[in-house]
Amino acid sequence: MKKSDVTCSECGAGFRRLELWSEPGEKGEYRCPVCHSPLEVFDGSKLIAYRLTIEPSVRAMRD
Repeated sequence: MKKSDVTCSECGAGFRRLELWSEPGEKGEYRCPVCHSPLEVFDGSKLIAYRLTIEPSVRAMRD
């Protein structure tokens, strides 16, 4: 398992990203649930999970 932190370049939301090599995943993409910008495209070779850890401030979303 590999853990990393990811920040959305559009809104600044923070995520914890987990990557499991022992489990196959699904093809597709993950989009930021706050601003809907794409964060990653999956090829299905491993299981990837995201968890929102830092919500952007309302002020940052208006700028």
